[in-house]
Amino acid sequence: MKRRDARRIAFQLTYEMVMNGSYNYDTRDDLLDGVTESDSVNYINSVLDGISAHYDELKSLITSYAKGYEYDRIYKVDLALLLVACYEIVYTDTPSAVVANEAVELAKEYSDTKSHAFINGILASVIKGKEGK
Repeated sequence: MKRRDARRIAFQLTYEMVMNGSYNYDTRDDLLDGVTESDSVNYINSVLDGISAHYDELKSLITSYAKGYEYDRIYKVDLALLLVACYEIVYTDTPSAVVANEAVELAKEYSDTKSHAFINGILASVIKGKEGK
């Protein structure tokens, strides 16, 4: 499984968490059914665990760059994409440009027609803030 496919599963599970308030491990098991690559499973689990562990920090980060948008009013698909991407940008060694590009591509596929620009802008600010540290 390509990392892009694993990121899509992490996004889908994060979206469910955003909508329901917690991860559904039955859905996780269903989405991972047939995934044999341990790297992909480990990546998905680490993203889910990382978002859970750093949720307050990620929420604060997103809120600080989403000028004019209250956290709870951000479109839930966009929020799930931002949580996954911000987690990866801040807490992993994955190249930030790759993470941002894939988040934008997922937004084009799953979200509103203008969401990809919103997500790209926030992630560009997150990357700039990280590089400025």
